[in-house]
Amino acid sequence: MRQTFLLPLLFVAALFFQIRFSTERLCAEEKTPLKILILAGGHGFDEANFYAMFDKMPGISYDKAKIPDDMDRLAPGLEKQYDAVVSYDMNRFPVTQKQCETFASLLVDPGIPLIVFHHSLGGYSDWAAEYCKIAGGIYLLKETEIDGKIRGKSDYKHDLELKIDIADKNHPITKGQSGFTIIDEAYKNVYVRSDVHVLLTTENPAASKQIAWVHRYGKSPVFTILLGHDKKSYRNENLSKLLLQGIQWGVSQKY
Repeated sequence: MRQTFLLPLLFVAALFFQIRFSTERLCAEEKTPLKILILAGGHGFDEANFYAMFDKMPGISYDKAKIPDDMDRLAPGLEKQYDAVVSYDMNRFPVTQKQCETFASLLVDPGIPLIVFHHSLGGYSDWAAEYCKIAGGIYLLKETEIDGKIRGKSDYKHDLELKIDIADKNHPITKGQSGFTIIDEAYKNVYVRSDVHVLLTTENPAASKQIAWVHRYGKSPVFTILLGHDKKSYRNENLSKLLLQGIQWGVSQKY
């Protein structure tokens, strides 16, 4: 008699948990997309194919900003409007010291995830020492004193076949990623800080060994990746996957 009574209860309980699980999964699938701000300016690029790469990323929406015109937007409060910033600008313009300090204050506290993408590593040449701390490294347009030493200028070469190795296969950004080959512009003699965590490397002698890394500047998680010059790289699924997982990682590290 008791067993007969328990069976319907067990059935109802099982049905309840199945409905709850299905509802939670549906809600997860319908989450609001991550909203990012993409910075551009100071360096020409194939805009159609570049933005098409982001258009195809699941769970991502974006707005565009032009540097230096929109430099004042890089200030505390931006973190309330966007989940992350993708920096694809190469800021060589005469921005003010106050604008630079305000940008740094945004990154220090309250903080916002930052992706330093390709030629953005060569920005802020007149603010190189601090920008190197933000990006975890820097492409030097001229001889510059960094960390107490004079560093020689960097160099580049177009259309190289780069074999990319995964330095840390357990990191969320490289999850599910194997080594790959990409046709891209390579940077040489890039200065990379010793306190970054390297994710991607290459052994191509025409390129700097470190290709991507992560670190933290203030409260901001920073993902820097040197790949991404033109449509040959934009259309490489390995790059778009790394960028997507880089954005997701940054957002997961905000708090």
